[in-house]
Amino acid sequence: MTLESMMACCLSEEAKESKRINAEIDKQLRRDKRDSRRELKLLLLGTGESGKSTFIKQMRIIHGAGYTDEDKRGFIRLVYQNIFTSMQSMIRATETLKIPYKYEQNR
Repeated sequence: MTLESMMACCLSEEAKESKRINAEIDKQLRRDKRDSRRELKLLLLGTGESGKSTFIKQMRIIHGAGYTDEDKRGFIRLVYQNIFTSMQSMIRATETLKIPYKYEQNR
């Protein structure tokens, strides 16, 4: 019988619980330290609209767990907005460049 096990029988229930919690915290700290050694940090520099966010999103899709349903729902409005903006740009470009419509009813 070790000294520690002999002392453990003299501890109150509260002290035993505190000791158990402390051991769990120490175990979690060791796990976190081990995990942080495997984690890489990357600083992406670039001007606005240079693709930094797109790069991160692609890495998340390819190597991560992807997106939650809530994240996906949040992108719906953005996707529609991008489609609408692109269509407006194309219409303005056809007018600026005087590109005729193939079918007049599409005007």
